[in-house]
Amino acid sequence: MLTEIFGMPLIFWILALITYCFTLVNGFHDGCNAVATLISSRAMKPKTALYFAGAIELLAPLTLFLTGFGVSKTIQNMVNETAYLHNPEVTKEKALIFIAAGILAAIIWNLVTWIFGIPASSTHALIGGVVGSGIAAFGFSCVNWGNFMTQVVLMIFLAPILGFCIGFGVMKLLKLLARHMDCKANAVFKKAQVVNMILLSYSHSTHDSQKSIGIIMLLMTISGNPLTIGANPPMLAVLIAGACLACGIIFGGYNIIKTVGMGIYKVKPINSFASQLTAASVLISANIFHVPVSASHVVTSSIMGVGSAERVNAVRWSKVKNIVISWFITLPVVGTLGAIIYMLLSLLLK
Repeated sequence: MLTEIFGMPLIFWILALITYCFTLVNGFHDGCNAVATLISSRAMKPKTALYFAGAIELLAPLTLFLTGFGVSKTIQNMVNETAYLHNPEVTKEKALIFIAAGILAAIIWNLVTWIFGIPASSTHALIGGVVGSGIAAFGFSCVNWGNFMTQVVLMIFLAPILGFCIGFGVMKLLKLLARHMDCKANAVFKKAQVVNMILLSYSHSTHDSQKSIGIIMLLMTISGNPLTIGANPPMLAVLIAGACLACGIIFGGYNIIKTVGMGIYKVKPINSFASQLTAASVLISANIFHVPVSASHVVTSSIMGVGSAERVNAVRWSKVKNIVISWFITLPVVGTLGAIIYMLLSLLLK
């Protein structure tokens, strides 16, 4: 019998730790997008911005107890639970290995893309890893393909299009409104960016914390401590998710900040304000509709839209090409990696 700690098997705590490692990586991989343009436009010093954003990312998930955990439930439903919970041929160990393989695949992909400064999607890395390992473990029929195609694959196209188009429109409108402000515009938008940064950090934290929370809830169910239908996750699980995002932003965000804040388009305060407002709006809308979109996709596409609204040839399209390629290869690459890790773990733990 597996050793139990606080009523849960040891394997649960190991996998929960791995899940929160993913959340930490998500923090410095995706969370830093909230401050990238703020820092690059010199509206706030890097350390001040990172600590400020970190504090918001820490506390924001607590508001989910009021607004709900819809994105978390969407993540849980990507692989049909009947494949591993109500199947007499599937042991608890096999179900837990499937989750572990998916999370490890996502962490590996996030670390590789972070090293190269590529703002790839942590969301799609997690979903791809879990779906890939699920297929390896239970077959293609285990995936809720309807949800996967409409809420994941479709959003790979739709979220960046929305980010680009809204960013383009917001920038055009701001230029029209600020045309008589002259040199005062920069000062106004530098201050306004701080408000936008709070909104973007909040929307990122409440959105991306739910991904690890969803996995924790799955682990609880598989380990024999299922939550009642409609019940909220434990507050401690939510607090740890927020803390991991905050630590990730504070200690590891500079690589992605350099790419997002300076690699796509040389942002000024008005550009930063427009991109932040756009990204926060899209992420909040995604929360409302329980759709797990990618913060990286939304932020980077909004910068492309904002830059194009000023001058199309000022956008570094060669850098954009590499970023867009990473968007489309994340799901298949991480899915394959998740399947491979599942098979390796199954052999090792036989």
